[in-house]
Amino acid sequence: MPANRLNIYLKSELPYLMMIIQAAGDATKPQKQLSAVQEIRLLVCSESPPINELIENGVLPVLVECLKEKGHKSLRYEAAWSLSNLASGNSEHTTQVVAAGAVPYLLELLKSPDLDLCEQAVWALGNIIGDGPLLRDFVIRLGVVPPLLSLVQQDMPHQFLRSVILAIGNLCRHYDPPISAETIDQILPTLNVLIHHEDVEILKATLWTISFLADGSQDQIQMVIDTGMLGKLISLMGDKEDTVRRAAMRAVGNILSGNDEQCQKVLGLDPLSYFPTLAFFSDTELREEILFILRASSRSQKWVQAFINVGLLAKITEILGRGEMHEKAVAAMVISNLTINCNEEQLLVLIEGDVLQPFCDLLTSQFEQLSRTVLNGLRNMFEVSQSLADKVAQTIDECGGLAKIEILQTHEDVQIYQLALNIIERYFGCET
Repeated sequence: MPANRLNIYLKSELPYLMMIIQAAGDATKPQKQLSAVQEIRLLVCSESPPINELIENGVLPVLVECLKEKGHKSLRYEAAWSLSNLASGNSEHTTQVVAAGAVPYLLELLKSPDLDLCEQAVWALGNIIGDGPLLRDFVIRLGVVPPLLSLVQQDMPHQFLRSVILAIGNLCRHYDPPISAETIDQILPTLNVLIHHEDVEILKATLWTISFLADGSQDQIQMVIDTGMLGKLISLMGDKEDTVRRAAMRAVGNILSGNDEQCQKVLGLDPLSYFPTLAFFSDTELREEILFILRASSRSQKWVQAFINVGLLAKITEILGRGEMHEKAVAAMVISNLTINCNEEQLLVLIEGDVLQPFCDLLTSQFEQLSRTVLNGLRNMFEVSQSLADKVAQTIDECGGLAKIEILQTHEDVQIYQLALNIIERYFGCET
């Protein structure tokens, strides 16, 4: 169809839509049928696709019928492409594609030796799965996982594998409820293969998929650890590609949200040695992932010492003073967490590293959670300090922290004013 003619009908005039849908359903005229399905595909791929109008006028059963034409590759290809785009609309559109009976025929196409045809089915199924847990579980019950995973072969073109891993990623997204442990068990060996892939896009998508799984329960985190991929995950935090590093850091950070034993598995592999200290501020998204890991993982004096040894304290201090507000909040959580498990010697490093000035400046933030975070951190410092108690109090006073704590004694939030009152009475020898 000429481009200018297509533009005329992009507004989806009803007589025209009905005409091409009727032609697409007429198998007695194969060439006209193929042309009509191609025009439908052009419409649904256009900038303003008339999805509602096409569906209301019966395009879905026509396209599903076209998927059945096993002797006509081009027709099936165009129909699968059209269904893929229709399934990428809103949730109602996706549900209607499924209700029209498309999924069983798309699953059949996963077994096609023709990679172009197979890839269109992968895209369509990936869009359906990505709608949410209801349709995801429906497609899983119909058996999508084994044929989808079987497509991950060493000799497959990179572009094809990118489509496959994106569909697998949609299976693993952190919906409520999550996918079953049985399905995760099926998927993880494939992810353990793809995590070694040379293609950056495949590797990045694989890492995000792993991060989705690690963002679940402790049982899911343990399943990821049990694959033996943890060492590779941590090493990829030092990859030359920023997008790979960010995805790897998110996956490792999610694992660190697990129990103490799971965290120790990570810490035992020295993840901080992969942190790019010189380039720490070069990429905003990378910096946020690093902060995410540091916030999640202050579990022991050994971790605190590793944090100090690689020079991260100065970086966190700089963020406390000059970062964006959401970065300051995470940096404050990092410092507060470090104070839970540090010893006196490590506490002295924190104090002499000029942390207290920007840390205390956040006490009177407009965000209550941030005020609580800083107060908790200061209280932790006093609880750790013995011979250093006077030095901690003096430094807090000199940087204006004491005056801010006194102000917080009248805060409307009960937890904040009680924390402030407790610190004043116990460590500054004052009464209200």
